[in-house]
Amino acid sequence: MLESCGVGNNFTQIQPEENKPPAQQTAFKILFDDNNIYVFIRAFDNEPGKISRRISRRDHFDGDMVSINIDSYYDQQTAFSFTAMASGTKGDEAITQNGQSEDESWNPIWYLKTSIDNEGWCAEMKIPFSQLRFGKKAAHIWGIQVQRRIFRLEERSIWQFIPKGSPGEVHLYGELHGIEGIKPNRQIELMPYVVARTERFEKEEGNPFMDGKKSAFSAGLDGKVAITNDFTVDFTINPDFGQVEADPSEVNLTAFETYFSERRPFFVEGKNIYQFQPSNTIVIHNMGGDNLFYSRRIGRSPHYYPQLGDNEYAEVPEATTILGALKLSGKTKNGLSVGILESVTANEMAEIDNNGSGEKNRLSH
Repeated sequence: MLESCGVGNNFTQIQPEENKPPAQQTAFKILFDDNNIYVFIRAFDNEPGKISRRISRRDHFDGDMVSINIDSYYDQQTAFSFTAMASGTKGDEAITQNGQSEDESWNPIWYLKTSIDNEGWCAEMKIPFSQLRFGKKAAHIWGIQVQRRIFRLEERSIWQFIPKGSPGEVHLYGELHGIEGIKPNRQIELMPYVVARTERFEKEEGNPFMDGKKSAFSAGLDGKVAITNDFTVDFTINPDFGQVEADPSEVNLTAFETYFSERRPFFVEGKNIYQFQPSNTIVIHNMGGDNLFYSRRIGRSPHYYPQLGDNEYAEVPEATTILGALKLSGKTKNGLSVGILESVTANEMAEIDNNGSGEKNRLSH
């Protein structure tokens, strides 16, 4: 049975004119049942033909859009953001550091439907409780913020007005009351995979490793187990990150390693625990946003390349194989963030051929 826990309107413009009434009105309603929270947002528009419905990729915020941010921990520091574009494209972010940091690589499972009519457009969201983090309580108070962008007017409006220049945002969100009787779900997700690869290329005379074709087969398992709704164990066995967006090409002429953002799903969730972001009220030079741990070093390319003589050929692994990894992440009821990560990688070997010798050299990683 669906129960109502929130209704809102009376939005305030923050761009281009701060603290002014918006050009178009917006209203929303929030319902919930045992497993999901439902958000309905009505974006009124007296010129529905001018609603921008630009189709884009996930997390590319383009065109008219509405969003809701949910601080389900109610720690006033972190939140989960769900965005709906008028075209039906979804966007989602994990907000940390009181709104100062937004992680677009967080991709939860949720459902969206949008429609346009004579009164404007609507967004209907279905967000499973398993995608949120909250404690076990009889009644909950969550922080929420709802916002809207009208693309053609370059106008942004929000439900809970927050002045520009405020020291953070999440602690200033409005409150959602009335969510009662829900229980944290013991989420269990298992995702096995099988990958077969075939690569064809020009044959190189004399090189046994460049015979014109390479084939490979691999299998593995990714999993997630919610110990409680505050703590989650993620694990992966022989992970495959072939679906992850490739890193940009870069030539590094410095003495320092190249930094690439983490996009691999296993390492993304809870990565804010390994980042240090000082408070806006504390000035610490050279510590604007330091990583306490750089996870891209796990599974990186081997450091060593063998020295080859005349008529020698080598097949060198492009990356270090991750045999398995396990991670515990979450936050206690008192607000203490906990993150434990362990991984095991393989010893990589380069195979060197010198007239069929089949020699192998160990590579550092």
